Amino acid sequence: MEEILRAPGRSGGGIPRYARTSLQIGKVTVHASDLLLLDNRAANHDPAVFPCPRRFDITRDGPGHTLVRARRPLLPRRPLARIELQAVFSQLPARFPTMRLTVPAAQLPLRSGALTGGLTTPPVEW
Repeated sequence: MEEILRAPGRSGGGIPRYARTSLQIGKVTVHASDLLLLDNRAANHDPAVFPCPRRFDITRDGPGHTLVRARRPLLPRRPLARIELQAVFSQLPARFPTMRLTVPAAQLPLRSGALTGGLTTPPVEW
């Protein structure tokens, strides 16, 4: 489940945040009240944390992804999201044993312009 949520893909934009104080990040100065877009997918593809980060590896062992991290009021939603996704993905092979992609994986139609990214359509048949 963790690898499905961490899965390689295009960035969907970012989580908008405003800097509270001025700070320096490398050679870039961020001023207080500047708008920043935090790309949490980038954290899920750090080669220091995930070996071969662009590869989808369902047997990957290691830390979980950062996509379902949230502020304290949202903490109960994290385990619920994992349970729901695990229920769905664990039942797909049993329900649709002949399901397969109709296009090569490299040609999956990814949507852009949304914070969450994802597929535009699920190109499968069974």
